[in-house]
Amino acid sequence: MQTMSYPVAISEEAPGDFVATFQDIPEAITGGATREEALANAADALATAVEGYLLEGREVPPPTPNSDRPYVALDPAVAARVLLAATMAEQHLSKVALAARLGQDEKSVRRMLTGKGASLDRTLAALRALGVRPALSV
Repeated sequence: MQTMSYPVAISEEAPGDFVATFQDIPEAITGGATREEALANAADALATAVEGYLLEGREVPPPTPNSDRPYVALDPAVAARVLLAATMAEQHLSKVALAARLGQDEKSVRRMLTGKGASLDRTLAALRALGVRPALSV
C-alpha cells in the first residue's frame, strides 16, 4: 500500500525564520516564524507543488519511505488525482480511453486530472473503474 505522506525538513535559516522543504518535491518550499508555523504551512506548499506537477503532466515522485523526518500528508483530493494519473500511466490508458470507460468525454477526464472541476467522488469513481480501491487512513 502506498501512502501519500512526504518527509519534510525544517531548518532555521535565521532567528525567527524557519524553512520547510521536501526532498521528493523540491518545488515545495515554505516557511514560518516558528518551526510549528513552517510545519503547518508545509501541507499547502506540498499540495500546490504537486498540483503543478499534475497540471504539467509530470510524474509525481513517490514519498521517501522510512525517513526520520516528520511527514506531511498530501491533501486527499490531490492524492487521489496523483494515484489516478499514475494508474493511467501504468495501464497505458489515455484520457480518451478512460473517458470511454466512464461514459464521459475527454474534457471531463482532463479537468479531473488538473483539478479544475474535479470532485473527490468523481476521482474515486475513476479509480474504481481502473480496478483501484483507494483507502483513506488517519
